[in-house]
Amino acid sequence: MVMPRVPCLVASLYGARASECLNTSRHSALEQARALEAPIARVEKGGEFEGIDFWEAHEALLERARLEHGPRHEYVYAPSASECLRPEVVAALDSSNPGAALVALSEPTEVPGVFALPLLRDEFMADLRSELDHLRGSGIPLRRPNGMNRDGCILTFLGFQDGLLATTIARVMAPLGLALYPHALRSPDIAELYGFSIRYDADGAGDVALAEHADGSALTLNICLGGGFEGGDLLFRGVRFHEPDANERRPVAVRHAPGVAVVHLGQHLHAAAPLLKGVRENLVVWAMGQHGYVRI
Repeated sequence: MVMPRVPCLVASLYGARASECLNTSRHSALEQARALEAPIARVEKGGEFEGIDFWEAHEALLERARLEHGPRHEYVYAPSASECLRPEVVAALDSSNPGAALVALSEPTEVPGVFALPLLRDEFMADLRSELDHLRGSGIPLRRPNGMNRDGCILTFLGFQDGLLATTIARVMAPLGLALYPHALRSPDIAELYGFSIRYDADGAGDVALAEHADGSALTLNICLGGGFEGGDLLFRGVRFHEPDANERRPVAVRHAPGVAVVHLGQHLHAAAPLLKGVRENLVVWAMGQHGYVRI
C-alpha cells in the first residue's frame, strides 16, 4: 500500500509548490522558502491575521532560510549604543538620570504630548536601510508589519528582537517614556517591545498614506530612516481615553526627519498624509505590557 504524501498536502494548502513538496530533501531551506507562494497583503485595515495559516505553517522554514541567506551588515541586528545612537543620546543614557537627560534632548512639536528626539547615527541608518533591502531582495517571504501597513516587515521576527530592540532601543524607551508621560505610563506598561519597518513609495504600487488610527501600544517611537521624500507628514488629533474631545481636534502635522524619533503615546490618534515624492522608510517600535497587554 502506498501511503499518501501528507506533508505535500499540508504544504499545498499553505501555498507551497508541488515541486517543493516532492523534493524538500534535495533543496536548501533558502530554496524551499523562495519556492513558496506567499499570500499577498491586500487589506488596509484588520490585516494582522491575513494569511496567518501560511505564516504559522512556514515559520520555522522561513527562519532557517533567513539564517542561510545571512546578513549584509551583521552588526545592525545587535548594535552597541555607540554604534547606532547619536553621541549625545549615549551620553544621556550614561548619565545619573537618563530620563531627565533624554527629555532635555527631546524637542516639543506643535502637538501637545508629541516629541521629536534626534536618535540614530547617519551611518547606522544607511546600514539598516541596506539590510532591509537585503532582506527584501532575498526572495524569502516577509510578513506584513501590522494590520494597516502592507509594505514593510516585522523586525521582531527577523533577528532584531534581542539586540537592537530589547537591548539598545529599550534603554531609550523606558526612561524616556516614564519621564515624558508620568501621568499615563508605569514601568510594567512598557515591559515588552515589538518592532517593524514600514515603507511608503509615492511612485510604486504599495502604501502611499495611512488612515487615522491609534497604535497597539502604550508608547510608540516612530523613527524616520530617510530614503529621499516629500510629504508624508504625521497628522495628530488627541489622545483616546485621556482627552474627551480627541476625535474632534483639528489634525496638526508633524514632519519626519531622518534619524529623528517621533515619540507619542500609543493611543494618540494619528494618520500619515500622502507621500508626494520619493520613498520613505521608518523603524517603528511599540512598547507594551507583558504578553502584549496595553493598559488604557
